[in-house]
Amino acid sequence: MAQEVEFGKGGEAKIRSYWVGVGLTIITFGIYGFCWYYFVNNELKDVGLSKDDQNLGQSSPAMSVTALVLGGFTAWVAPLLSIYNYGQRIKRAQRLTGIPKQDQVDPTIAFLLYFPGALLIVPLFFHYWYVTKHQNMAMRAAGGLPYKGEVTTPAAGQLESEMPGARLPEAMPESAKPDAPEAPPA
Repeated sequence: MAQEVEFGKGGEAKIRSYWVGVGLTIITFGIYGFCWYYFVNNELKDVGLSKDDQNLGQSSPAMSVTALVLGGFTAWVAPLLSIYNYGQRIKRAQRLTGIPKQDQVDPTIAFLLYFPGALLIVPLFFHYWYVTKHQNMAMRAAGGLPYKGEVTTPAAGQLESEMPGARLPEAMPESAKPDAPEAPPA
């Protein structure tokens, strides 16, 4: 299960595992890849909204996915622009969250791993790893966590709420709390 982080004005994101994403994309014959692309673009949009960045906050995850899906009708220009702009959005989110320049994504490298990398298959996996790594860095930083690190999972016996940076549940209203068990008569 992916670690969730909260930031800003109600924004939420997941720290995603590369291997889970690859596995789900393979199992679903590529359909999960489109869902993943929507989710990560939506998370970047939330970072833009929380940091009051008009450019990032106005991006449209649905249009990004549409560009990928309908790419054949545009001589593959739209999906290539969408992929390049995705790298630019990651870099902008990293800049907004204070990640040092030397640790930020290079959108050109991300783009070149996708195209012509996708034609060779293997570089496509490197593209996915590269953008997932940098997306996770931006989401960690946005959530107030150290931006470097791996996906964390609860240790044996550890509750998810005890993990560093974990979301704490909202205070439960008195009316929703379960009744306390009655004490046995003395």
